[in-house]
Amino acid sequence: MQGRPPVMLERLRRKVLSPLFDRLGYDLVPAAPDWSHRPTSPREVTILLESAAAILERDLSAAGLAPDGDLLDWVREFWELIPTAPVRQRRGGSGFNGALQLYVAMRSLKPDVVIESGVFRGLTTWVIRMARPSAKIFCHDPDLSGLQYRDPQARYSTADWSTVDWSGIDPAVTVAFFDDHVAQGRRVVEAQARGLTRLLFDDDAAGHRIHAHGGPAHPTIAMITSPDPGSEPIRWTRNGRPFEQPTNDPLVRKAGRLIARTHAFDDLHRATGYSPARLTYVALHPVAGGGS
Repeated sequence: MQGRPPVMLERLRRKVLSPLFDRLGYDLVPAAPDWSHRPTSPREVTILLESAAAILERDLSAAGLAPDGDLLDWVREFWELIPTAPVRQRRGGSGFNGALQLYVAMRSLKPDVVIESGVFRGLTTWVIRMARPSAKIFCHDPDLSGLQYRDPQARYSTADWSTVDWSGIDPAVTVAFFDDHVAQGRRVVEAQARGLTRLLFDDDAAGHRIHAHGGPAHPTIAMITSPDPGSEPIRWTRNGRPFEQPTNDPLVRKAGRLIARTHAFDDLHRATGYSPARLTYVALHPVAGGGS
């Protein structure tokens, strides 16, 4: 398990730096991942893992995914793996819950190829590798300078994933994972045009919650699949900047016709106490005549 900050630095942070940053309106916290705080007594660990496994079992069923192993065993595996993660992050990226959901989803989907759009520091790439050791992973991000983990077998590119020729992959054994703050409706259309039918999205948000998400990637899956989008545009502000999702957006209508099934996973906070996750699984209608 990753160690604690040096005692002298921690004292300096608490007594000098934190009060200073507080007066300036900032919150100074150690760059420690949320999983560095965890129960250690067997009873509490068991309750956490069993509660998480029960919720994940319901999520996988609702998503139409059938795990071919013991889900509780997978959660236990992840519990032992996550302290060894080579990425330390507290703000931004996935925390314990998001990483656990991704790990279980990848174990269930069993892809031989994973396209990851939005890499950030590399934690999700590591999680994918742990879940699918033999998979071919293609990592796309416009800025790879912040990587803390670079997978030695993965292929990295700063080009948008949609600009790449994917004719050499088999869509039937491929999963695309989007955590790139690009309109999720656009990603649905792009994926379907390339024959992909199994997608995972981070940061999916309904209209009344999107103000709390960084870099709103609207239209989100929740907006696209809303049974009653309403007659008024969805409007919100974030850091003083106004946003709007039009009511009659052609992209929403087009993406909506392509989606066969979708399920937003439970955020797991009530089971684990960790920061809420926002993973959504999307199954698309297959392309007539096969993918391109």
